[in-house]
Amino acid sequence: MSRARFLPAVVFFGLLLTLPWWLRDAYLQQIVFRVVIFAILGIAWNLVGGYAGQLSLGHVAYFGIGAYSVALFHETWDWNPWLGTLAGVVLACLAALLIGSLTFRLRGPYFVLSTIAAAEILRLLALNLSFTHGAIGMIAPGFFEEPNGDRKTYYAALPLLFLAFALTVWTHRSRFGYYLRAIRENEDTAMAVGINPAVEKLKALLFSAALVAAAGALYAGVFQFIGPDSVLAIDMSVQMALIAMLGGAATVWGPIVGAVVLTVAAEALKTYLERAHTFFYGLLLVLVVLFLPGGLVSIAKQRWFRRTAPRAQAA
Repeated sequence: MSRARFLPAVVFFGLLLTLPWWLRDAYLQQIVFRVVIFAILGIAWNLVGGYAGQLSLGHVAYFGIGAYSVALFHETWDWNPWLGTLAGVVLACLAALLIGSLTFRLRGPYFVLSTIAAAEILRLLALNLSFTHGAIGMIAPGFFEEPNGDRKTYYAALPLLFLAFALTVWTHRSRFGYYLRAIRENEDTAMAVGINPAVEKLKALLFSAALVAAAGALYAGVFQFIGPDSVLAIDMSVQMALIAMLGGAATVWGPIVGAVVLTVAAEALKTYLERAHTFFYGLLLVLVVLFLPGGLVSIAKQRWFRRTAPRAQAA
């Protein structure tokens, strides 16, 4: 791989590292943190929904497990938030094994509905169990003490984003990624050539669940309050899917581009258009799905091809 291909990643992560030094506004810093978290979530969903073609709308279950683990283990046994995060990742992977072994037997709309049902079961449990405090919610501990606790948590989220990005790059170019794309195109044909779809999809789900749970834990540590309707709502799953599809599913940069555009656009529309922002937000998504099925990244790819194709032909 040429060094030029690493340049966008170096610039992007360099910008994220230096951003708190010159961006002093607390509101804007919170938006950037949300961009980082939703980029991680979009990348995680992309492994299952983009590469493997499994339209999961139940990923919020793993997000909620990560968030509730930090709060529950701290309240019950006074665990450090980092240990709570590790426990949340382990529990999310165990839940993924159970949910995946059941839902991956189904295809199409039946699979989608089964993932929604799994997430909804967890939400109802959190809503009705006494130790989760039901609809009242729970106080989650911060990962760092003040001053600048949120900024420190932001820097803690950057390695997770880099890990998710590196995992996507590896998946995109590895045999594992080719297996997932073969399953997405035609599962029966993939089985005919020796690929085990159940095993490969379960691997992707485990990677995805671990990243989503870790992001959920960091989210809880920053906002320090969680409830069933905030960390287990179906809207969160839909947003993960939309981020990946808006930027470009089954691409390396698609979820990151989608997270930036979707988060910033949502905040801008909410600020300047008040209640009307939801209409324009939905309209933007409809237009992208109708006219850019390959996502926003497809525009850059088309322009790059137009510039390099004549040179390649001349050579």
